[in-house]
Amino acid sequence: MDDNILELFALPIGLHQVRVINNIPLYGSQTLNDKFIQAASETRRGKYIFSTIKKMVDQKKIIPCFADQGLISHFRRRISKDTSGGLMRILRSLVFATKPIQHPLDYVLAFYDFQDDNITLLISNHISDNKVFESSVANTAIINSLTHEMMHMFSHIQPNKFINLFKDELNSYYTYVLTKIFKLKDDKNLKKEVEQFYKFLFFKIEMINTNVPMSEMLTRLKRFQKFSKLNEEEFTSVSVDYMKLTRLLYTNDLADAIPLLTPYKYIITQLYSAYKETFGRVPSKGCTQELYFPSEVICGYSDVRFDGKIKRALTSII
Repeated sequence: MDDNILELFALPIGLHQVRVINNIPLYGSQTLNDKFIQAASETRRGKYIFSTIKKMVDQKKIIPCFADQGLISHFRRRISKDTSGGLMRILRSLVFATKPIQHPLDYVLAFYDFQDDNITLLISNHISDNKVFESSVANTAIINSLTHEMMHMFSHIQPNKFINLFKDELNSYYTYVLTKIFKLKDDKNLKKEVEQFYKFLFFKIEMINTNVPMSEMLTRLKRFQKFSKLNEEEFTSVSVDYMKLTRLLYTNDLADAIPLLTPYKYIITQLYSAYKETFGRVPSKGCTQELYFPSEVICGYSDVRFDGKIKRALTSII
């Protein structure tokens, strides 16, 4: 392992190795696990899914780890760039602060590993495990982030159940987005085409996690032309923009892509507006992956609502 990476992590006494990612060892302890489980049980969301969280920790589906802030930053950079078919995709990261530490959540990073099918929760060893879980606000924020990632896990391990359970929400969200972008007219046959489109996104792009099949995407988008108020030239231009934006976001670190997003603002704004219109509130996370990852829509939905469907999904993970 690179000595520079080793220098980023100072191992606290009493911890043992619980995870290795890209040849980098990560460390945890039974005490950390116990305090994390206890914290989960004391939150509004956690009490409903407590038994699931406990089982996931026991079965190493959720792996709490201590990590130096420098190592957390290393993973954050690496994961955020890994959007074109790598092992991990960042699902939710909390804001990092410069030293001195202002809040325990300034040094937390969580992500779901699609290949190993587990969630890693990194907590800076600059703060004691007691302080991490002493704040009800901090506990709630951690659990809210965790449920977001658990929803990604649910969609990945039970894709058909995911699509069927959240059919109405996905129909509503993507109908709004596509109607606004392509100026679609209301039609009794539109719902079927919308459903086929997000299923294509989910099963052919998100679940396979390889290069975006652009020719098939264009074919799918053209099915909406008969519902559009745009003329053929305008519709084709918007379709090309949709595909260009998808490729740009899918193959680049978001930080690198941001300067290039201006021409596509008219598309991106609808991803935000659809949350407000469909679910009543826009989640605090950014909205871009919804363009091609339907599970991100339901993860955003779980951020703003914790209803019976969300509970049913999360409690059926394990």
